[in-house]
Amino acid sequence: MRLNIKQDALATLLSLVLLVGGAAGCGSSTSEPAGTGGSAEGGAAGGRAGGPAGASGGHGAPSTGQGAGGGAASGGSLGTGGAVGPTGGSGGSVIGGTGGNSTGGSGGGGPGAGGSQLGGSSGSGGGAGGSNGLPWLTVNGNKLQDPTGKTIILRGSALIDIGSLYWYGGQSAAGITTRLDKIAAAGVQGHVVRLPVYPKVDYNSGGGATCSPCPYPVGTGPTAGCTPASPLSAADYVAKVLKPAVDYATSKNLYVIVDYHQIDNAASGTSAADAKTFWTDIAPRFAGASNVIYEPFNEPIDTNVPWSTLKPVVQQLIDTIRAGAPRNLIIVPSNVWDQHPGDAASDPPTGTNLMYTAHIYPSNWSSAFQSQVATAAAKAPVFISEWGYANSDPASFGTSLQTTVNGDGASWTAWVTDNAWTPSIFGDSSLTTLTSFGSLVKSWLAATANSDWVQ
Repeated sequence: MRLNIKQDALATLLSLVLLVGGAAGCGSSTSEPAGTGGSAEGGAAGGRAGGPAGASGGHGAPSTGQGAGGGAASGGSLGTGGAVGPTGGSGGSVIGGTGGNSTGGSGGGGPGAGGSQLGGSSGSGGGAGGSNGLPWLTVNGNKLQDPTGKTIILRGSALIDIGSLYWYGGQSAAGITTRLDKIAAAGVQGHVVRLPVYPKVDYNSGGGATCSPCPYPVGTGPTAGCTPASPLSAADYVAKVLKPAVDYATSKNLYVIVDYHQIDNAASGTSAADAKTFWTDIAPRFAGASNVIYEPFNEPIDTNVPWSTLKPVVQQLIDTIRAGAPRNLIIVPSNVWDQHPGDAASDPPTGTNLMYTAHIYPSNWSSAFQSQVATAAAKAPVFISEWGYANSDPASFGTSLQTTVNGDGASWTAWVTDNAWTPSIFGDSSLTTLTSFGSLVKSWLAATANSDWVQ
């Protein structure tokens, strides 16, 4: 759930697009319903922006020279040479296999200096197949732990729609990598980044639909308020948008959330089927990446049905992911824009390595919602994959939430690293000045940079 984008941001975003020579495309509305339960206030009317700010300047894309390929995958063909990070290296990439043999590197291929890889699990004579040195994390009771048993809490921030960053960044992954460089320079990167992948229509019923200029091409339902675009095939979207984003974040030693960013009823309509199509394709692609986390459905609305009705739908998405990716962490959604994590954790789907999300804003942070989060945190790890507040909100909301979240031991990504999408972490189009919200994100990340973290 997000606050309204203000209408005066439109001129700013359009002027920035013109300045950087970005290609024209379908605009991107960025509102989601406000208020407790969203529907209580009827949802917020969505503004529409011509594209994300801050697409100009900065660091280019990582080098794409081939690393050493992984060894032969079990029962499959040779792994493909992986994208190498800015300083090169020999990190190979094995996609879809179960790891290379000892002649092809360690498992999925070890990273070189600055290199990245998406290796499979260890093969004959291979190593652990971890990504850029980051270990596999596992759920144990209500804790997220590394292989030594140390409790880990992931903290970071979220990008806007990565298809928009690609499109308005000159139809180049540099639009995404530049944004990652800017959030690192501003001190709001942390140890994890959320990558929203928009389908052709993000319905956001009651709050204004969003059509990404460059979505992952899935979506079978009716359009609403915007014209869906589909400039890339699924394979091209992965090759040109998603995989470069994951690879670059991996080269920066980040955990990465692949977020299927739909806002719609999941227990009815076609959006759950679309999500299944997405995960059938995407889950196997990063199955060997120890740093990649899957968020199967951003925000189910489903205000009129209980968790028991939504649960089988979520279970189907978990099963789809697990069919292609047995180990990756999964962030479980819940009813009413993720405001019922306690219900979900109390009657959990079947599966391992499941965390439970909550999306927290001043307009929805009721005592009932707080109780839901506390209930979930007592049973399973909680990952608050969206939270934030505007300059017009009391600053005390942020500091009070910080105390609560620290007490719950929850992981989080702050929404959102932009100056026009809201609630904004940045206050200017160059993405160098932080809002009050952004300043809290920076100080919180700095204070916890070396605690609850992989050693």
